[in-house]
Amino acid sequence: MSSQDPRYLISVDYGTTYTGPSQLYLVPPHNRRSTANTCIQCPGVAWVLTTAAPPRLSDVKVVQRWAGGIGPKVPSVFTYSASSGEQWGYKLGDGAYVLRWTKLELEPPSRLKALKSLRSTLAETRLLDFDANNLVDQIPRHLIRTAEDIVTDYLTEVAISVRLDIQNQRDPETLRDFPIDLIITHPATWHPRARNTTFRAVNEAFRRIFPEMEEKPGNLRLTTESEACAQYTMRVAQDQGMAGLRKGECFIVVDAGGGTVDLVSYRVDQLTPNFVVSKVTKVSGGNFGATRVDEHFLKRFLPTRLNPHDYETLMKIGGRAERHGNGSHVVFTRGEQIMLERFQIIKHKFAGRPQPGEQAEPDYIDLPDDIGREDDPQRGISQGRLRITYAELEQMFRESVEGTRRLISEQLTQIELRRLRVRTIFLSGGFSRNQHLFKEILELTRKWRFTLLRGDENDEGSWTAVIKGAALLGLGVGCEIPPRCIQCPYHIGVVVSATRFIEHDYDESQLYTDTFDQKKRLKSQAKWVVAKGDLITQQDGLEKKVKFVRKMTRAGNQAGSVTVVISDYNGPTDMITEASRQEFSLDYDLSRIPPRDRPTMFRSITNQSGMSYHTVDLELEVRLDQQRAYFTLVCGRTTDLLGNVGAPGFILTSDTRELPTSREL
Repeated sequence: MSSQDPRYLISVDYGTTYTGPSQLYLVPPHNRRSTANTCIQCPGVAWVLTTAAPPRLSDVKVVQRWAGGIGPKVPSVFTYSASSGEQWGYKLGDGAYVLRWTKLELEPPSRLKALKSLRSTLAETRLLDFDANNLVDQIPRHLIRTAEDIVTDYLTEVAISVRLDIQNQRDPETLRDFPIDLIITHPATWHPRARNTTFRAVNEAFRRIFPEMEEKPGNLRLTTESEACAQYTMRVAQDQGMAGLRKGECFIVVDAGGGTVDLVSYRVDQLTPNFVVSKVTKVSGGNFGATRVDEHFLKRFLPTRLNPHDYETLMKIGGRAERHGNGSHVVFTRGEQIMLERFQIIKHKFAGRPQPGEQAEPDYIDLPDDIGREDDPQRGISQGRLRITYAELEQMFRESVEGTRRLISEQLTQIELRRLRVRTIFLSGGFSRNQHLFKEILELTRKWRFTLLRGDENDEGSWTAVIKGAALLGLGVGCEIPPRCIQCPYHIGVVVSATRFIEHDYDESQLYTDTFDQKKRLKSQAKWVVAKGDLITQQDGLEKKVKFVRKMTRAGNQAGSVTVVISDYNGPTDMITEASRQEFSLDYDLSRIPPRDRPTMFRSITNQSGMSYHTVDLELEVRLDQQRAYFTLVCGRTTDLLGNVGAPGFILTSDTRELPTSREL
């Protein structure tokens, strides 16, 4: 079926603080004394059913109705706690132990962050009663869920709302009549692992709720949030006279969201009869979104401004039933949720440095009951309210503002080095609504002489730019459609016998004693390298590597083989049986390694019994494009802590396998 045939297209923008586009109107449920509307940013979804007529921007429908709330975005929060309200999005119950900012956890953690998470988890295990019969029940469910699991569970709820929205506006039978395309956005500088995890989570969630995607497969595509935002911006600029743009001039689109700020620059190549542009710099971005401000408020400001007793009381609001740590997740107690909701009004209206002659008036935030009962002038607490000064707010914004300004300056410099001129910078995204950020970026115009534009307060486009732009990209409206992605059809692994045996984790029948080092190990186990459903892009394909060690006596045969395992089992790899997998061998001969290289590749070891043997490091590299899988076995390749390749290694053997046709996927 041609991509021009009638079909559904769903664009998904999974945001850090919200999913979906647009401005939301929500009274914080615990801020009873506040009647102001709170503007918040979140993930969004849009959809369109194409017909024979050329699609238009007005045909794109932004989902506005979610469980418990109305708006083009829904909060990216989820809980596994038993609560009186929703488990996701709006109106979480009072007892909820809330998972937030999970999108940022999709990026690989730094070594320091991983060690901090491990230390926190180990410290919390001291609270467990290991003699209790209900030990398993004591462990919070979020600790056994990965970031991908949580995002998938959350997006499953989102997909339910999307299906209901389509069924309310279209004949439900059309979902079975036409294929369903997905176009998924991600931050510009997203790590490949995070892109893959986002791709897997969105696909799994929507396939749960749209089983028609299996019966009538559509196209899966990825695009960056900045390019989607730019596509929408260009479309609007074209409709409004291109904001004064001239042929040969450049413009920058800045998508300032909850978690990340993404940028991309274009040159205008043609104005009429069609608006034609070309990208002139690489997309750039960083984690300088609004969550940086929230994190400073929660983790640096509150612990120092509340006395220890009040802070402990705040953290126990709602009972904190799940008390055994966060693991690697960002988990908020109900008290933190309440304070963050009340802080949003102050954050969104903060306009920065007062005008000359104006006095900087402090803001006040209402504290929950039983906190701040006694006035404390030194901590800024009076009559149950906490004072926040202009200087303190400016400090909370500093990392986000300076990071955003630096990213813009880098783009401007790159364009100037190409002897081009920037005419306009377009600001979009929920964080762009903040007046302080806007004024700080405006300061750059003194040096660079550009026009800074953004929508007004009532312009929904600033909030919906990414998902509407993604839909335009998926439709190919005035642009080139992003290349098709596919899901890996197999689990792929390698058989190893080096895994240490751990009691309680494995059955005794799997145990053997290594004759070389006398340690207890598992019999041949598959070490999985690629998972079924992993992202294979048209441009980069998919590449994974796994290292393992082979041992041999000094006088032993240096020829051997590595067994590669392939399975199309639909489920976790630990459930794959012998009957549901296929194997093939990669034969190698270490004697082929040149004598000059052998000292760096072979290590000589003598065990406690006086037996001498060699060990050698092998690495299996698995590369996939959208037609084939390539396997290469390498000996002696080295990498440093940052993953940079040192010694290239010696290629022992290689093999190629065909992937199924696209229809079989």
